[in-house]
Amino acid sequence: MHLDPRIIRGIAIGLAILLLYGSRLTKGSVSQTPDGLAFRIKPLFAWSRAIALPAYILFFAYITLSQKQPVPWWMALLFIAAIALGVMQMPGTITLTPTAVTQRFWFQPSKTIQYNEVMAIQAMQGGRMTSVIGDNRVKITHTSNHCAATEFQQELERRTGKRVIL
Repeated sequence: MHLDPRIIRGIAIGLAILLLYGSRLTKGSVSQTPDGLAFRIKPLFAWSRAIALPAYILFFAYITLSQKQPVPWWMALLFIAAIALGVMQMPGTITLTPTAVTQRFWFQPSKTIQYNEVMAIQAMQGGRMTSVIGDNRVKITHTSNHCAATEFQQELERRTGKRVIL
């Protein structure tokens, strides 16, 4: 049985799209840690990034090898910079500690807003995204890639005494 490369490419692209956008359909669950309630990235989102990033690199390598022309060094450097920027933009884990909302990233500094410094809690995209705005100019955003959006909003309302603005 011979498989046509176009069929394999179509299946690969279909799986990539399913993984990248399927994570938005899952809910995820909040976990209790010693620091407090942790709202991590949804597992399907993290796995899709773990699959998509190497797939992008392999796709770039395939294109460069199939063209049989030398790739300028600046093009490869630009590609690596784009991947690094994408990894830096990954949403960090949000933790509701007993005294504050914190967000930790892989390659960026952490953000912290004390509960008494919360100015507003704003819901967007039909409640799938929530921004916590502090009076210290810090903004923590619970995106659709984080787990348990409704639980996050309810727990913030309970801890801060402020209502979510729709």
